[in-house]
Amino acid sequence: MAQPVRKFDRLVWPIAIIVGLLIVIIMNAIFIYVAVSDKDEVVPSYQTEAR
Repeated sequence: MAQPVRKFDRLVWPIAIIVGLLIVIIMNAIFIYVAVSDKDEVVPSYQTEAR
């Protein structure tokens, strides 16, 4: 006789997917913060002189 499926067993994959997506979003936010917060200064001559 088959055992009934518990509610938690049905929620494992959706919860895992949501947690995984949250981790990806948090890591992307950290990478964006690091890239923007410590940027190098642009030399003024680079912006004004012809290339």
